[in-house]
Amino acid sequence: MRHGTIDQHAKHSSIYGLDPRAKVIAIIFFVVIVALLTDIFPLIISFILVISLLIISKIPIKHLVKRYALTLPFAFFASLSMFFYSGQMIALAMFLRISTCVLLLILLSSSTPFFDLLKAAHRLKVPKLILTLLMFLYRYIFVLTEEYQRMRIARKARAFKGGKHLFDRKGMHALSNTAGMVLVRAYQRGVRIYDALLSRGYDGEIKTLTKMRFKGIDYMFCANLMLFSSFVLWMDWMVIG
Repeated sequence: MRHGTIDQHAKHSSIYGLDPRAKVIAIIFFVVIVALLTDIFPLIISFILVISLLIISKIPIKHLVKRYALTLPFAFFASLSMFFYSGQMIALAMFLRISTCVLLLILLSSSTPFFDLLKAAHRLKVPKLILTLLMFLYRYIFVLTEEYQRMRIARKARAFKGGKHLFDRKGMHALSNTAGMVLVRAYQRGVRIYDALLSRGYDGEIKTLTKMRFKGIDYMFCANLMLFSSFVLWMDWMVIG
């Protein structure tokens, strides 16, 4: 079954050729700095820069909107709570802070193949156990999705009709049975996938065909993004002072 992935447009991005380590270092540094900002003006400047980077990256707008929409409710409710307790400017700052950080991470994950990100994190001395957990979590999300879709199609083929609402007895019974069977079948497929990995020589190392080597443009990308991050942080501190 076909399903979208977070990195399906990575190879068509204009910043795909950058070394994954350069993107990880620069973007994570920028995310940390944005999380420290409190004044509205540096946050607006940071948000505009992120939008500019997304435009330059040539990642499809539809893909970006779909990924951002998943986090929009969390940003909205966090900002709403700040609006009631601290006022509209603090709420707006909260919304811009969350949105900027989320869009930066979407830029990173959408312009870099997932396994290249894991390999870059491994080169940057992230513990192998964490990377292995992320790799299997990413893979098993699609396993669960596929098993659910198979069961959904099977129910439709048998003319199944759910309850009138979510709390209807018939609906709850079908929902609980579906959840249990999805977990059982996904576990069985997970065991087969792991056995297949072992039979192909999997030893816990992240191996890809991508050769990682810092070039001049990678150093320039890191330096420019870090300088800009430092500038907006300095601007924020000067405003506070």
